Formats: sequence, structure tokens, C-alpha cells
Amino acid sequence: MFLFIGDEKALLLDGGVGFGDLRALCESLTDKPIEHVLTHTHWDHIGSAHRWESVGVHPLGADQLTNDHAVRCTEVISGWADGLPFPPEFEPEGYKIKPGKVGREVKEGDVLDLGGRTLRVWDTPGHSPCSISLLDDKEGVLISGDLVKPLQPLNLRVATAVLSDYGPSLRKLEKIANENEVKWVCSGHTDAFPDPSIIGEMAELVEGIAEGKHDPPQKMKHPSGDRFDVYRGTRFSVWINEAARK
Repeated sequence: MFLFIGDEKALLLDGGVGFGDLRALCESLTDKPIEHVLTHTHWDHIGSAHRWESVGVHPLGADQLTNDHAVRCTEVISGWADGLPFPPEFEPEGYKIKPGKVGREVKEGDVLDLGGRTLRVWDTPGHSPCSISLLDDKEGVLISGDLVKPLQPLNLRVATAVLSDYGPSLRKLEKIANENEVKWVCSGHTDAFPDPSIIGEMAELVEGIAEGKHDPPQKMKHPSGDRFDVYRGTRFSVWINEAARK
């Protein structure tokens, strides 16, 4: 989750799983009006959408904000790390992700103007068809949603992943990073990363997987029962199941 503050308004990208009141937290950090935009509509990014009157989302994700995520909610509560406290006033017994309302469409070519600060938008499918990436020109911050996860696995075992989309989107981000002063690459699940050259490394491995150039991968089984392949790069890995190859 990322809060960008301009001279006239602020922008919150993604909303996590919805523990606690994220809007109240953001409003404690700025007195500017705050818009909420999603990099994609997976359950672990839309948890605070209901706290806004409407949210910005890519057109291909516009029908995903009212999905039933009861199973995921139960899983995240039961698997919560031992000893890690829940936020104050959070009641895990009644936890659910409430539906959000779509406001503006956010897609490639859009510029989100916060007043003295702009974020440009690109379509970057691969992890999800509705995935977008954004570049904050002021600070050189590239937000990739879940497409680029430095030092962690690229997750192509989610139901929405498409291998044939992933490589082109990575090459698009590589070009953006090369043509702009990108200082930080940020995802929804990793720390800010100071070396955008990792995007090209990811593109090369993903393209090689698509072309069948790599040795047979390591086979893994997730606790959920999902079987997937693991390919290892120097600074990241790729997790992919058969569904994403089709």
C-alpha cells in the first residue's frame, strides 16, 4: 500500500486485506482529499475499498469488487502468525471483505494529477488481466502491483496469471525504467527495491520459461494442494502452475 501526497490531493494505491481502518490512518497523515486506486483486484488488495465512496480500477477488474472472499478471509485468520497482534478494535471472528464500488476507470495513458505531482499509468497484465503499473515522476517510484516482486517469487500460480502476458509486461516496465529516472521499484508484497535492472532479469527468465529453454523445474506442492513448478533466478524465483501456461 502506498500513499502519495500532492499539493491538492492524495492517492492511496491498494488497500490490503482490510484489517483496521486504513482510511482513518491515511487521513491522520494528510488533510488533503484522498482518492483510492487499485493496481489489481485480488482479494488481498481490495480490503479497504469499501471505506471509500468509490475506487479507481482497470476496466477488466470492474466486476471483481463484489466477489465473495469468505474462504480467503477464513484462511488468513486461521493462518495468522503466532504472536503477531491484530490491529486495535479488529474482531477476527467477524472478519470479511466488504464489497467496494467502482468509480473511475484507470488504464494505460491516464495521468493521475495530485497537484504538483503526477502518476502515469500503464496496463501490465500477467499476474492479473486488470493489473496496472504507475510511475511517480516526482520521486522516481515505479509501482508494479504484484507483477514485479524483487527477491521474492513471481506468482504465476494464481488463477488469473497468464504466462504469455507476463514477459511483454515486464519488457514494458523495463523500457519505462530505462527511459525515466526510476529510483525505486515497489510491489504490494516487498520492500522498495533500488535496482530497476532486476526487471530485465525477470523478463529474460520468464521469456525463457515460455519458450521452454530452461531445465525441468523443481516441483512443489502448496499446502492448499496446488502443484506448481519453481524456476530460480539470481535475485528472485518464478512459481507457475499449468493453468498459467495455457
